[in-house]
Amino acid sequence: MHSPRLVSIATALAAGLNGAASRTLFAQAPAAAPSAAATYMERYREVANLAPDADRVAEVHHLVLQRDAGRLILESGKLALLTPVGGRTVGAVFEGRGRFILTPPLPTERIEMKRFAGDSTLDDSLHEAILLFTDSTLDQLRALNFGPGAVPGGAGGHVEDLVGSLKGEHQGSFDASVIGPLLNGESNGLFLARVARDNGADVLFEVDPSSSQAVTLYQPVSRRRWGTNWAVVTEFAGAGQPASVWAAWEFRDRLHVPAYKLDVRLTEGATGNLDLAGAATLTVVAQEPVGPWLVFKLDGKLDVDSARRGDGAAAPAFKADQTSDLWVSGGRRLGAGDTLTLTVYYHGDMFYHLVNLFFIDPGTWWFPANAEGPQLATFDITYHAPMQYPLVSVGELADTAADGQHVRVTHWIQRQPVQDATFNLGTFELYHQHNVGAASLDVLTSEAAHLAIRQLTKGQAPEQSHKSEAVATDISNSLAFFTTMFGEPTYDHYYVTEIPYAEGVSFPGMIDLSLETFQTTALDGADESFRAHEVAHQWWGNGVLGGSDRDRWLSEGLAEFSALWYLQAERRSSQPYFRFLDHYRADIEADQNDVGAIWLGHRNSTPDWPNGYPIMTYEKGAWVFNMLRVLMLDLRTMSDDRFKATMQDYYQSFLGRTATTGDLQEVVERHMGMPMDWFFDEWVKGTGLPTYHVAWKNEPADGGRFRIRLRVRQEHVPATFRMPVLVSADLGQDRIAHFRVDVRDSAGEYVSPPLPAEAKNVTFNDLHAVLAEVKTESW
Repeated sequence: MHSPRLVSIATALAAGLNGAASRTLFAQAPAAAPSAAATYMERYREVANLAPDADRVAEVHHLVLQRDAGRLILESGKLALLTPVGGRTVGAVFEGRGRFILTPPLPTERIEMKRFAGDSTLDDSLHEAILLFTDSTLDQLRALNFGPGAVPGGAGGHVEDLVGSLKGEHQGSFDASVIGPLLNGESNGLFLARVARDNGADVLFEVDPSSSQAVTLYQPVSRRRWGTNWAVVTEFAGAGQPASVWAAWEFRDRLHVPAYKLDVRLTEGATGNLDLAGAATLTVVAQEPVGPWLVFKLDGKLDVDSARRGDGAAAPAFKADQTSDLWVSGGRRLGAGDTLTLTVYYHGDMFYHLVNLFFIDPGTWWFPANAEGPQLATFDITYHAPMQYPLVSVGELADTAADGQHVRVTHWIQRQPVQDATFNLGTFELYHQHNVGAASLDVLTSEAAHLAIRQLTKGQAPEQSHKSEAVATDISNSLAFFTTMFGEPTYDHYYVTEIPYAEGVSFPGMIDLSLETFQTTALDGADESFRAHEVAHQWWGNGVLGGSDRDRWLSEGLAEFSALWYLQAERRSSQPYFRFLDHYRADIEADQNDVGAIWLGHRNSTPDWPNGYPIMTYEKGAWVFNMLRVLMLDLRTMSDDRFKATMQDYYQSFLGRTATTGDLQEVVERHMGMPMDWFFDEWVKGTGLPTYHVAWKNEPADGGRFRIRLRVRQEHVPATFRMPVLVSADLGQDRIAHFRVDVRDSAGEYVSPPLPAEAKNVTFNDLHAVLAEVKTESW
């Protein structure tokens, strides 16, 4: 017989042993935080080979994983932990019954959820969930009783599928948000769940605190069509993220790169293409604990040779073939405020050559760009380029010299911090225009390229004479116009170069324009508008810096509107201004059922609707500013002064800073003297386009005067939609009366102020006051 005391001690000892065994099976890691990977590929291979661990399986009963706005409920089934990465558990796979619920907190994103799921909330049962995490999930799973067991059927293959969907097409390429914290052995709050729903395709739910939009739901797509395996359904900032993330382009502000020193050698190869060999020395400043592995962006055509720290020690680096993620180890984890100097050496066959033109993509990452915070830096750049090709760059030309008979060395310094740097070179001829009291211009065109184009087209391509002068006229005139309307620009000299692309790109002090606009100037105003759009970016995008993708319309939409405003002034006619707006409205109406709000940014473009982004961002963005302009119009004098003052205030308030939609709203409210959230909610964050059915009649008023009574019914917008609409009444004898009606609700009647005569005709929605369709009816 055992005494009760001995039985209790034995039971306690057995329980303790079982508990210890369970913890050993579960953790498989020391108590100390795991260290960063010695090499990138060391960690990559562990991640690429993640698989269920048959020694760590547990029964699950009602485990709730609440992650921001998403709730993952694992009701009943089996959960197997995945093999460790860097000595710690970072994944699990669940098979059984459960539920996934996600309601986006933003109305704009609820619209997108409804487009995907048929409802503004995704609420569906599930039969599988695969988890990857560096957050508190591991602590929650400790409550389960793990031990050897059968891995749920098919789980291994499904884990492999998920990992494969996060890989790139080349060895070592992997989703940076996932492999980053695993490389660095950090617990940064990452949570990723692939959810196999019972009533639809799998979804991928991610909480990534390193992103400016931390919470994202993805749907599976075809890599062949989309270039990726997952496309965004909805995304938004996390509940605990600071307000500053709304101004961030893509990454939370973790790391600054305030200064670059670049030495670039451009060598003409046997085929005429340009090889680039670069040495980039950059200073990084940690804004929070980060590293030791830091990620940058470098063009896929460039290969990394080596990297070194400021003390001369080698810095391990990795970049997968034909991909843009560059990983460099600084050797230690940086604390907030710590600085580190890195030099990266790289090379590649970079720029294609054809018909005397070099295809230098202005948007390419030709130096290591910061991928963990804002890209805003000064630049000190030395170029070694073939003598026969003039080269211009952002910044001020500080020095030029010959290096032998075939190489010219130029030194450029960009003292003001800018978001990007670029250069251009070619068989250029320079046209200089000095403007007294205004910015001077150097326009670079390639007559040799245009001669080659004439030969290829057998002279059939239209061509204007005095190409440089024609372009310089619009650049100078639009610079002067925008200076009057917005304020003084930050540069007094501009380089204008032609590029062999059907686009324009504007950098501080340097404007690249498509060679097509040098070839000819269209009579409809398209070329004047195109050139002025890129000039306007000196104020919007370069002066007031571009913010997040949601705020791209503040650069592109405002530049597009500014170009139309310039065209209106340059032509001394409103006809082309309204003609372009009418064209934009047709585009917007044609796409309105297949794209979302302006606020979605690039997400509006898909393989099925590739023009969704430019139509919403550029064209609808221009319409929004036109509506603000008309809304601020003084109806007594028809003066634009209040709108001009608003734009000048906006420019001066945010010059050299990043602005968001909310920032613009605050400026508009100052000048309107009223809340304007309803306007921005409707036109920037909403998708409604009203159709007005309008009837009108004259009615007698006191004192021999008259009023106009309007009956207005609005369709295709929510019942809460409101908009002041400009109405113009032709009273005869060259008399026009203007007034506004604040259209609300689905239907209503409105009356004008007293008028001195009966209206002979009424124009509802004059001056394109509202992006709407108007249908006139009889009373």
